[in-house]
Amino acid sequence: MNSTGHTRKLAELRAKTDRQLLNYVSAQLDRALALAEAGERLGEAEKIYAEAHRLFAMACGSNDCQWRSFLSRLSRLRQLLDTCSLTSCVA
Repeated sequence: MNSTGHTRKLAELRAKTDRQLLNYVSAQLDRALALAEAGERLGEAEKIYAEAHRLFAMACGSNDCQWRSFLSRLSRLRQLLDTCSLTSCVA
């Protein structure tokens, strides 16, 4: 395989990895939102938030529309966790 072929293959692998990472983080974020909305297992939801926030920065290959949606959901989770913290929800 020539240099151009290697570069193209690496770009394809990166795009696939970014999609898989976004799918994983999205599923985890949905789980954390459900926990926070129910006021349950907030410690677990908090850990998922931290992981999602960290992994979000790694997967930079997705389109802006996906990122805006993801950031909106991440912000919603943060608000729920903060609200629960202020109202002393039981974890």
